[in-house]
Amino acid sequence: MFCSKFFECSCIRRSHSHLNSTLNMNLKADLQIKLEKTIQLLKLAYATYKPEEIFLSFNGGKDCTVLLDIIMKMLPTIVSCNDLQCVYMQPKEPFEEVEEFIDHCRKHYGIKIRAIRGSIKSILEKICSENREIKACLMGSRRTDPYCGNLKLMQETDPGWPKMMRISPLLDWNCSDIWEYILQNEVPYCSLYDRGYTSIGDKTNTIPNPNLKRTGKAGELIYIPAYHLHDADKFERAGRL
Repeated sequence: MFCSKFFECSCIRRSHSHLNSTLNMNLKADLQIKLEKTIQLLKLAYATYKPEEIFLSFNGGKDCTVLLDIIMKMLPTIVSCNDLQCVYMQPKEPFEEVEEFIDHCRKHYGIKIRAIRGSIKSILEKICSENREIKACLMGSRRTDPYCGNLKLMQETDPGWPKMMRISPLLDWNCSDIWEYILQNEVPYCSLYDRGYTSIGDKTNTIPNPNLKRTGKAGELIYIPAYHLHDADKFERAGRL
């Protein structure tokens, strides 16, 4: 079993009482096809790289949460080693709800998630300097994310960044796909999404999405959950400052 100075070993607990180890394949036809393609890309990734050469970039958001769930359910069928290396890329001023959710993921999936605070670039530099075996990073990026419109499923980092392969298994999913997968598979997610947040950064750049603002029965201002957002790919980041 792989263990290093940087990453602690994390064993998948197949008997974990809170983790459904099978994927719910009762999805819409187009999402079913996307999920199968995601699984095939994960198989390719682990056929190309050893488990100790790959890590998951995790920030507690809905996209990487879906990716984490898929990986944890598929990894035992892909490789003999059941370890997932996972790094929480912690922003300067994280929401307490995100921190609580990260801790919940540790318990729910029975894994180690190392938190490193800083910019994405500085975190990647730290990872590569502490563990020279790392060659690839699994990411929850989608094409509607900033700077991801022309991203390939597997693409090396840009010049000037730590050299590694970026692997984006959810690249062709849309926001509605993410929420369908979460709701159909009963995947736990950060509580902020139930309070109108649709794209979560940190406290300095994130507010509830104005498109989810409603008036409650007593005339109070409320925000409905993120999965009710219409035209989500267009308005998903309306709450990012």
